[in-house]
Amino acid sequence: MIFVDSLDNFPAITTGAVVTMGDFDGLHTGHRVLIRATVAHARENKLQAVLVTYEPSPKKILKKIATDSRLTTYREKKTLLQESGLDIVVFYPMTAATIRVSARTFLRDFLLGRLKMRQLIMGHDHHFGHNRRGNARYLEAAAPRYGFGICVIEEQMTLEKRTSSSRIRAALAEGDVALVADILGRPYSVTGQVVRGEENGRKLGFPTANLHFDAEKLLPANGVYFGFALLADGRRMPAVANLGKKPTLGEFALGLEVHIPDFSGDLYGSEIHFEFSGRIRGEQKFTGLDALKAQIGEDIRLAKTKIVL
Repeated sequence: MIFVDSLDNFPAITTGAVVTMGDFDGLHTGHRVLIRATVAHARENKLQAVLVTYEPSPKKILKKIATDSRLTTYREKKTLLQESGLDIVVFYPMTAATIRVSARTFLRDFLLGRLKMRQLIMGHDHHFGHNRRGNARYLEAAAPRYGFGICVIEEQMTLEKRTSSSRIRAALAEGDVALVADILGRPYSVTGQVVRGEENGRKLGFPTANLHFDAEKLLPANGVYFGFALLADGRRMPAVANLGKKPTLGEFALGLEVHIPDFSGDLYGSEIHFEFSGRIRGEQKFTGLDALKAQIGEDIRLAKTKIVL
């Protein structure tokens, strides 16, 4: 697989391509339908399977914000796409200039000119180009004129409701990580480097790994979660995570602390990947350290009854 991050180092495509495109935030089950269809059509017709996504998110440019909130960060998206079967993944650079490119120019110069697109696989609700003029209706009209095929994938459903990134975001805001996993087809997760904190967990008898993660990663609602910690050495261990500002201990920035009951050793500087399986409770402020310690013990006990190895 080739990842393309700049339009200046674009690989030559001589055989023609089957293309799918979109923001693909989350790479949920609906997105994977598009990807599988793209790869299957490319293999059948001996063409290149190409995915075009946008970096950064178009809304970051439109809203002129410094930090976005993403279900999948740039790094995570690359990792998840490694096993997709695609030949080329293009992270189309979004800037104040490129976001103003018309749908017609994008189609003629990029999709047909650069990618040599022969077939387009697209979601029914995807838009591209200046003022979002490029949509399924526009492309279906343009296809016979420019000589490419188009397949519009119908709306996908999860648990009888629309599969969408916005539905995932709403579920995360409620802390419903189980529903998020159903829509994604995998557990929601956060990857971060273990950094030194106040070591309050250790003082309470429950040492935690404090994770420094990508500032653009969208997090679930504050609270205590159970799940699995994937360590740098490949081990996948049951774990409990506290996501919040630790109100009982004072004023702290939002943080994610992971306690791995059956682990002993030094994790500082290493990377941990935490998978959210379920939520135990919301964030609480306790009357004192004894009450907090008792509740943490109960949280861990409850987590052990819920985690299925």
